[in-house]
Amino acid sequence: MRLIIIGCLVFISCASIADSKVYRWKDDNGNWVFSDVPHKGAQEIHLNKSMTMPAIDTKILNTQSQQQAIGYSANITSPNNEQTLRENTGTIYVTGQIEPSFTNGLKVQLTLNGKATGPMQTSTTFVLNNVPRGEHTLVLKLYNAQGKTLAQSDSTTFFLHRKSVGN
Repeated sequence: MRLIIIGCLVFISCASIADSKVYRWKDDNGNWVFSDVPHKGAQEIHLNKSMTMPAIDTKILNTQSQQQAIGYSANITSPNNEQTLRENTGTIYVTGQIEPSFTNGLKVQLTLNGKATGPMQTSTTFVLNNVPRGEHTLVLKLYNAQGKTLAQSDSTTFFLHRKSVGN
């Protein structure tokens, strides 16, 4: 698609210059290449000076700007902020919510006390194992395919009570 657009741009710019020559040839991958500089095996293209090309909307090629234009939000839905959990195994289930819904290329990552709990993923459900007793903070972050942060949840604090070893 990009090659077609580039070819069209070459045609348009060359058509506006009087007596300009345009050459075309296929590269090693079989793609057409257009240039005003001759190349071995190139064929000269004769342009009609009255030739016009329709305008092409290229916004669809830039998916990054589309994702950034959307106002994403990230929230931790469980556990609740300042909730006390009692779990002797230290297993904590965390769920989050992204609005609007995921699109291709987006991923989330959960941090516990400022450290990532695992790799980025496409699910907003997390299982944390062997979390020590005490106070902890969670943050959920949403990233695009290039790794840029699109949204971040507010920090959620929870308190974990575990049976002590001495009891």
